[in-house]
Amino acid sequence: MNVKKQLKVGVNQGDGEPPFRWNVVLLDLAMKEGSSFLDDAQYHHVAEQVQELARETDPTHSATQRVAGVEDFFELKDKGGPLGRINVRVFFFLDKRFTAIVVLGAIFKQNEGKTPESDKVRMGRRKRKYLQGDYGDPALFIQIDPGKRISKRRRKK
Repeated sequence: MNVKKQLKVGVNQGDGEPPFRWNVVLLDLAMKEGSSFLDDAQYHHVAEQVQELARETDPTHSATQRVAGVEDFFELKDKGGPLGRINVRVFFFLDKRFTAIVVLGAIFKQNEGKTPESDKVRMGRRKRKYLQGDYGDPALFIQIDPGKRISKRRRKK
C-alpha cells in the first residue's frame, strides 16, 4: 500500500493572499470521487470553495459558504452556477492537531432531502481510518508552522 498516494495537501496554512488559516488535506479517495462526476471547471470551482473555507477562522461556521454538521463531521453544500444542476456535497472534518481541514469525500446529491445514510456511514468510516493512521501520517505531508509546539515524533521525517 503506497501511503503517499492516500493523502494529498490542497493548501498550506500561511500560503496565499489573503493567507490560508488552515491546511487542507484530501484523501485521495475524495479527489477521485469529485473527479468522477465533475468536469475540470466544476472541480476547480469546488476546490476554490474549499480554499475559501481554509481562509475562515472557523470553517464550520463559514461567512461565505453553506456548511452543515452531519454526524461528527461537516458538509460543504454547493449547487448551481458553474455546477449547473449538480448538487455537490463535500464532507470534511477539522483535525486541530494539524490545523487542517480534512476532506473525506464528495457526492453528487440527487435528492433534496437529507444526506443519504450510506454516505454518512462511508464518510464516518473514512474519518476513523484517517484518525487511526490508515491513510498515512499527515505530519509527513503538512508544512508545520515552526512557531507551533510539536512533538519530536512529528518532527522526524
